[in-house]
Amino acid sequence: MGERGLLLAARWFLAVSMTFALLRGCRALTPPGCPVIKDTPCLGDNTNVFIKGSTTAEVLAQLNSRFCGCTYITGSLSIQLSTGTALTEDSFNSLYYLKELSGSLQLNTIPSMSTITLPHLRIIRGQDTFSSSGGPVSLLVNGFTNGFLNLPSLTEISNGRAVFVSTSGTCGFLNVLWTDIFLSNGDLDYSMSGCTSPSSDCSSCPSGHCWSSGSLYCQNLTKTGCLQGCGRCFKSPEDGSYQCCSSLCAAGCYGSSSSQCYACSILNNNGSCVIECPPAQVYDPALYMLVNNPNYRLASGGLCVQQCTGNLLEYAGTCVTSCPVGYTSNGAKCVACSGGVCPRVCTGTDANGVVMGGNFTQFTSCTILNGSLAISDSSLTNNDLEVLSTIQEIQGFLRIESLSTLTSFPYLRNLKKIGYPGTAVNLSITGSRCQPGGPQWYSLVLRITSQLQSIDFSSLEVIQYGGYLLGGNPQLCYVGNFTRHLANTNLPVCLSASNSRGDPAACIAAGFVCHSQCASNSSCWGPNDTQCDGCRNFVYKGRCVAQCTDVVLSPGNSGIFQNNGSAVCEDCDSLCLGGCVNGTGPDHCIRCRNYTLVIQSGQLCVASCPLGTYANGTICTPCYHGCTAGCAGPLPYVNLTNGCPRCSYVQLDQQGQQVSCHISTCPQGTYPSTASSTKPPFSGTAQSLLSIVQDVSTWCLPCDDVCASCTGPGNTSCTTCRYAQRLAQCVSGCNNDTEYQNGDLYCHPCAAGCVGCTGPSISQCLKCASGSCASANLLQSSDIIGIVFGSIAAIFLATGAVLMLFIVYRRYEHKVFKIRAQSTAMYCNKGREVMINTNTLGCP
Repeated sequence: MGERGLLLAARWFLAVSMTFALLRGCRALTPPGCPVIKDTPCLGDNTNVFIKGSTTAEVLAQLNSRFCGCTYITGSLSIQLSTGTALTEDSFNSLYYLKELSGSLQLNTIPSMSTITLPHLRIIRGQDTFSSSGGPVSLLVNGFTNGFLNLPSLTEISNGRAVFVSTSGTCGFLNVLWTDIFLSNGDLDYSMSGCTSPSSDCSSCPSGHCWSSGSLYCQNLTKTGCLQGCGRCFKSPEDGSYQCCSSLCAAGCYGSSSSQCYACSILNNNGSCVIECPPAQVYDPALYMLVNNPNYRLASGGLCVQQCTGNLLEYAGTCVTSCPVGYTSNGAKCVACSGGVCPRVCTGTDANGVVMGGNFTQFTSCTILNGSLAISDSSLTNNDLEVLSTIQEIQGFLRIESLSTLTSFPYLRNLKKIGYPGTAVNLSITGSRCQPGGPQWYSLVLRITSQLQSIDFSSLEVIQYGGYLLGGNPQLCYVGNFTRHLANTNLPVCLSASNSRGDPAACIAAGFVCHSQCASNSSCWGPNDTQCDGCRNFVYKGRCVAQCTDVVLSPGNSGIFQNNGSAVCEDCDSLCLGGCVNGTGPDHCIRCRNYTLVIQSGQLCVASCPLGTYANGTICTPCYHGCTAGCAGPLPYVNLTNGCPRCSYVQLDQQGQQVSCHISTCPQGTYPSTASSTKPPFSGTAQSLLSIVQDVSTWCLPCDDVCASCTGPGNTSCTTCRYAQRLAQCVSGCNNDTEYQNGDLYCHPCAAGCVGCTGPSISQCLKCASGSCASANLLQSSDIIGIVFGSIAAIFLATGAVLMLFIVYRRYEHKVFKIRAQSTAMYCNKGREVMINTNTLGCP
């Protein structure tokens, strides 16, 4: 082969090698099998709090458990792996759907692998950042020595810098135009990365920038090329010009609408960027009050959500991690503290801390432990442990062991919630009674004593972010089913030995029997109806009852609604008096405690009559429709004690007295006049209200009496007439001698010579002027009567004449018939007997 052939072969080999490299680089990441979580933010961690796990496999398992399918993460995401583990691009596919991160992203000590790809991550907001000498850091990559970091959708880091350290084999980030990503105070720091030049070919990308080779990893520019004044922009598909994104957009857009943003600068409400989420109530003019908004949403991070999730609480239309001063948590919402005294938040122990007897005073009156609680001290007394009875929530794990002298443990009877992200304790228990086995994360560990007979967790609602372990309590009879309180079925359950609790049959035989209203005879926290772990029939505020009517209420109560669907006895709304039906809301009350508003669907109980109604006894009656600020009574005009407090348009009569109020226009029969330019006369009651009425914008003054409608005073301003119209002018009536009205309001002239008429013809005159219409044989009314009677007589005479002629004719006809009969008889009698046929007059 010649030199030219060798050269061609070398070029062919290089092209094929590059093609395979590109194809390998463009391989699509495999989506995970978990469902996509679109409308609920997932809770991340604080900065520098790494995903838990002692090995790479454990870390990736935790990553998958907490964030698989998440599109929004509130908080930061810090991942630290161990070296020496072979990984693939799919090792991180649990983050496949991630779009937004409110905090920061840290990738630390990444093993040798080809690629890490977060294909849909659009924005890192940097609300929680790392500290550095150069300023806050939102993206930190440390120890990724061989491969590519692909963030092809990342178009904005809202706050903070990007720092790469010890990434000498991962230098594709140098092909990225970082100035297009940073919003304000960001910059790229790769001084300790070991990178000096880009390691990717971006020639196939329209922007000329990329994260690594291949069209899948091109950078999309959203700021470069924008017109002055545009924060972010997009390239118009019609003419290629750059057009501004909506001011509500973040990270760029694909159109000018606020529903075409890549991310939202403030809040995202179901795909549309908004300034605030839809409020809880909206005004319904048909009801004259604020009503619940079916589209109500809560602000959670950057999302408008239907409800707060995780440990977030609803407060004033938002989801918060803790309630403000004066409010406390009821489990889902921040509610005003009773009497202004709020629950006390105390600091628990860390992962390794254990509370000893002398430390229990720190928990006096505590309701929330911000941290964990680990107890292992056999010298503790009842007085020591009773301090725990006020605790309702442990934001960490609960671990109780080796309290060898106790036979009962009622001290956490008010505890409702156990667990917090990243705080579960890792234990490895061998044996088949742990599902699953091996090292697992537990939020509750109870290995108390061999003497323990009862433990009271009767208020427990949820065990979350870890499972439970129960063991070493062979005489424990009064204990509920912890499994039904797990936040999800994937959390581990470990009954570490056959003697984890007492045998149910033996417990019942020994008298440890649950109350008859408990759902189970052997699964409860004690013998009372308030210690059931589930009710057989109904529950009312933690107490199991056969029927809701069994609950004894105080006089004047709101009543109880028996919800057969949920098996819960629910208090009727506080606005009810004596009960409610078909629901607990104020529209389901049997009677109202204060006022009743009649609405289209029935009645609604209200604390006070809403704007647009007035109290008529205990009934809220709609105000006159013209009142603009509610009313004090039924009068349709301004009256402080029994009518409108004010109105925009005031209708007056001819004497300047009020007639009625109007909202936007003057009624028929009046014309508008600016209040400041007209001072109509006032007297009587209206005079005393002058100071109020002067606040109106318009008087509605009466039209002239001859006008049905008008634009101003006088009969020349009429637009329609009340009585009659002569030419273009309204008048009080037509002239009876010279005009007539033909079914309309117009005055039409009579014919000349008429004195009154019914139409335009001279024959329609009612009477003639002296001599003016005699030559025309005009008839008087008496003449008309004579003509009528004369005509009747003529008709009678004519009829009589016709009748006489008919009689004469019939007589003549009879005579003729008789003569012809005689002639025929004579002709036929010649020489034979005559037989006359009277029918034919012929001869036989």
